[in-house]
Amino acid sequence: MKTFWIVLLVLVLTGCAPSQTGSSDLPSSSPAKIPLSTLIPAQPTQGDKPQMNPTLPTPSASGLEGLIEKAKEDLAKRLSISASDIVLVDAKEVTWSDASLGCPQPDMMYAQVLTPGYLVKLKYDVRDFEYHAGKDKALTYCKNPLPPVDGAAGDT
Repeated sequence: MKTFWIVLLVLVLTGCAPSQTGSSDLPSSSPAKIPLSTLIPAQPTQGDKPQMNPTLPTPSASGLEGLIEKAKEDLAKRLSISASDIVLVDAKEVTWSDASLGCPQPDMMYAQVLTPGYLVKLKYDVRDFEYHAGKDKALTYCKNPLPPVDGAAGDT
């Protein structure tokens, strides 16, 4: 049985190895033989529209714009100020260490499971304020916030 696996491994490895035939009548697929002008995209002309990278999330695509506005409205009511006086510090997708979303309440128990969600940090005057949410986007003002999990997906 051991011999079978060795033979199979040798066949797979030799099948993946580049050919050493040196046949000069076949066209080469080496990138070094391709003119540089075909590798570098041409500069956009006047009629070209710049393309956005579709893989990068935008605040409106990920739902952050709505969360930011709700957080600003809530904070404005709490402080009896205009929402335009509130400055956005940060808004991003994060992973919370448990189901409390970084806002544990006294005498409450929470599922100890990594929980995806959002963090919105606001500033008014010299004070910072945090709002946390889960994927359901139910926003919570956190008086004594805990930080999200470092290095988890969504943290940047």
